[in-house]
Amino acid sequence: MKEGLVVGAISSHGHERGHVGVLDRLAEVKTIHVCAATALVKAEDLASASPKVASTTTDVGALLARDDLDAVIVCARPDHAPAILEQVVASGRPVLYDKPAAIHSSQMRRVAELARARGVTAGAMLQWRYHPMLLNLKRALADGALGDVMTIEAKILNGLLLYRDTSNYLFGPKTAGSGILSWLGCHCLDLVLYLMQERVVEVMAMLDNLNPEKVAVEDTGFLLLKFASGRLGTFQAGYHLRGSKSVYDFYIGMRGSLGYAALPLIEPREPTNHNAAVAGGHYTLYSEARRWITGRTRQERYEIPETPGYGGIMAEELFRDFFLAARSGAPAPIEDSVHMLEIIEAAKQSSATRRAVTIQETTA
Repeated sequence: MKEGLVVGAISSHGHERGHVGVLDRLAEVKTIHVCAATALVKAEDLASASPKVASTTTDVGALLARDDLDAVIVCARPDHAPAILEQVVASGRPVLYDKPAAIHSSQMRRVAELARARGVTAGAMLQWRYHPMLLNLKRALADGALGDVMTIEAKILNGLLLYRDTSNYLFGPKTAGSGILSWLGCHCLDLVLYLMQERVVEVMAMLDNLNPEKVAVEDTGFLLLKFASGRLGTFQAGYHLRGSKSVYDFYIGMRGSLGYAALPLIEPREPTNHNAAVAGGHYTLYSEARRWITGRTRQERYEIPETPGYGGIMAEELFRDFFLAARSGAPAPIEDSVHMLEIIEAAKQSSATRRAVTIQETTA
């Protein structure tokens, strides 16, 4: 990795401030240039997140005209993101972007095709891939600890809509595309794809609005997933928990012919000042595979260091790997972002038509 990286940070709605805070903590990053791409964000607010910020602008083109930029990070509203990403990719800069980064998979696919044609690395800020439970399970899967994996289940639940401003862009189909599935659900669905290492080919789903506060996008989703190999998965997402918008229930479970794993990434509890995302939790793996049976049941607890910046130390590790791999592949590649949106679109179609929908139907 080049020392003293120069990084551009583009925001269209202000969420980027937390990511600038992550850049501030990385010794590898020497200089940051920020861009407020719309009137919804003030460049000086972004700049206040780090003393490494050397310049501000409101013009994406002016930022990309700099000849010293090594990479760009983008945090843009789904309706703003595709055009911004196309500009960044066209400039030849590696780009790390906030999810979901598009209203529809066709928009994301166009960016991915441009990135492939230009040889540009593009990937999403999906830092949960760096949770120690996930890292341990990935190693166990590679060693055959679960045998032939049969099923995966995943859920991510958050506080009721009672605790959220439902006038926010997140609850508008023209500005967000979808609801819980494409916002918080992306983190969990990404882990499903990351662990299974294959594409979903068919989706059955029921989506609804079950909160008293009615919004124009789904607040609840139950999905049944069929993978290319025939393996199955379930995925649940919803604004369902009483307490506050800081309460989460985030879980992954896998079952195979030789074992199973349970990963309660965040367990619901009374909200505190402590960030639930860094509380750690415990991990259980049971295996009768050779070289694993002597331990058979393994349970480990984690205490993840708490650091400032959006996503904490997991985001720091993601950013570092992105900069290291900027010319060879992103930690959470753009093709996965395209596929997540394809799955969400299939789920919406399945719920509307009350039948199973293949991914081919949504991309034809």
